[in-house]
Amino acid sequence: MAAVGEARAAYPGKPIEWIVMWSAGGGADTATRVFAKYLEAELGQSVVVKNVTGAGGTIGYLTAKTARADGYTLVSALSDLPKYKPLGTQGIEVDDFEILGGFALEAPIIVARADAPWSNIREFAEDAKNNPGKYSIGVSNVGGVHHQPVVLWMEEAEFEAQVVSHPGSPQMNAALLGGHVDLISSWVKPSLPGVQDGQLKYLAYFATEAPPGFDSVPTFQDEGYQVVWPHSYGMGAPKGIPDEAKQVLVGAMEKVWENPDFEAELNNLGLLLHKKNAAEYRQELLETEESMGRIVELLND
Repeated sequence: MAAVGEARAAYPGKPIEWIVMWSAGGGADTATRVFAKYLEAELGQSVVVKNVTGAGGTIGYLTAKTARADGYTLVSALSDLPKYKPLGTQGIEVDDFEILGGFALEAPIIVARADAPWSNIREFAEDAKNNPGKYSIGVSNVGGVHHQPVVLWMEEAEFEAQVVSHPGSPQMNAALLGGHVDLISSWVKPSLPGVQDGQLKYLAYFATEAPPGFDSVPTFQDEGYQVVWPHSYGMGAPKGIPDEAKQVLVGAMEKVWENPDFEAELNNLGLLLHKKNAAEYRQELLETEESMGRIVELLND
């Protein structure tokens, strides 16, 4: 019995795998890898991020859900987790996972080519309203976090545009630069190199305020639209992991929250620190699930 107690106290005794359901270089991948770097420093053990993509994120979530609940598999619990139940996806909902807490937040941002004729989102909306179906907007996947605020914007501004799905942010950027879509709903960080070299421009941000360092980017509210759609990132695990593992992981997460280098790195990537404990973050995800009703109606129209 003493040996068993000592083994439990030694958690983590081997590398931890962290599943991300979106492609490398995208928003979820970037936020997770930054957090995992600081988390493994607190744990004294490697945290290996693994991209398990496909089927609009479902393969990654299902892989994590069915993994052994021993504390050695973690998963990115994102604000897209609450979408599956309202969309009718079987086998994925918030309470299928241990929700351990939140650590970062950002919102989609509308990006255009630098030579696009629209200087703001109001000009695009007016043009699209006068030319129904002429223009296209790239998103990461139909029904996903980039698509959701776009349909709310189209409803409020009363215009129609084609929505084009892509595997992730890198593919959206390539499509925009290649002229295959007119706008994309993306993240700050994946589009930043294109903005910095003068090929792309930010038009508006789907949050109440732009992240530090990007104050010149207007929000949708600044432009007169009441569309606010923040997206948070958190740490989850298969349901039923040992209490000892939960305590260690949550304790390490709380230390990462207080690390000023972690917050500074998030801000440099266009992300904000999102300090939410397990109960708070679970409640946030459940509230998002409730608010998805209108989105589902619009997607089904």
